[in-house]
This record gives sequence, structure tokens and C-alpha cells, in this order.
Amino acid sequence: MTKRMIQLSSIGFLIVGLIFTSSSAFAYWNDVTKSRTVELVTVGEPITITLETIQSVDETVTLVPEGRVITSNQIDTAEFIYDIGVSEELLQTVNLNIYTNNVLINDSEDYQHLVIIDILEQGSSAVVDIENDLVRVIVSVKLLEPIDQEEAELKGLDLSLVNVEDSQQAYEAIVGQNISFELVFELEQKTDLDNN
Repeated sequence: MTKRMIQLSSIGFLIVGLIFTSSSAFAYWNDVTKSRTVELVTVGEPITITLETIQSVDETVTLVPEGRVITSNQIDTAEFIYDIGVSEELLQTVNLNIYTNNVLINDSEDYQHLVIIDILEQGSSAVVDIENDLVRVIVSVKLLEPIDQEEAELKGLDLSLVNVEDSQQAYEAIVGQNISFELVFELEQKTDLDNN
């Protein structure tokens, strides 16, 4: 028990950081491509973390906005599945924070708001209470169709759907371009350990 308290107190003074930068890139209305880099940073006690990509996007498919799928090689949702494993001594002592960074289309932030990334159905960030040594993380990526006010009024759409100033200009800027993002996995000490 004393050894465990020493480990917990040494971890407690620091946020145990674990960052997996999993950059996934794919093209908008064009062939999907992806690249992935993983960087591991740990602070404090040595810990064991594993990341296994269970599912990624097939490079032969095209990502299109919802409702625009016409052919069998088009999808409106790209899904990535990761299994995260942690050391047994970390179980029930840390949370896994997951969030996105650097969402870009063609290396630009101009239309990043058209990329919708959903982590574990919790939005663009999620917190997972690690109670098992293996955590499955599902990340879905969708695209919004660029809609300007003129187009919304012409088609009788709800004006809340307007997401760009000029839909034609937005389309031309992003069609066929790569979408990239970083997915960050970070371990953080639970704050409710004082009761144990």
C-alpha cells in the first residue's frame, strides 16, 4: 500500500502526459490518403502504453458531405478505431483525455469548421475513465457541405445551415485537398483518489 501511495503521490504532483499525435489525412471529394505519426511523451514514473490502430480509412474511397454519396467508392463518414492499452498499475488512477488539434484542409485553417470530428460520440474531445487495461476509441470524421446565405435562401434552407460567405469559393478551395488533423491522447491523474 505504501509503495502504491508513493507511486500515486509522485504522479499526483505532475499531470502524467501521454500524447499520441496521430495525423490522419484524407482528401475532400477526391481519393482518400492517410499518413500517421505517433509521438509518445511521458512525464513522471515509467508507464506502459500501447496504441494499436484497428481500423483506418481505405485509401481507395472518397469522403463526401452527408447526402452526396453517389458511387460505391464514396463515404460520408470516415471512421478510425484505436485500442489503447495501459499498465495495470494505472487502472482506476488516471483518465484518458482525447482531443483534436490542427484540423487543416490543404494545410490551411480557412475552412476547418467544415470538418466535424466526433470522438466516442462526445464531440471533438472526450474523457475516458480507465477501468480496464484496454480502451477502444472510435473517431468519426464528417464533412459539412459549404453553404452560403444566397444558396440557403435560393433552396429554402434554414439560415442556421449557412457556414461560409461564398460556397463556390469554399468548394473550389477544398475540393480534392487533403484534410489532416492530430488526435491527442493524454493521461491525467484522477482527482478523486484522496478517498482511497
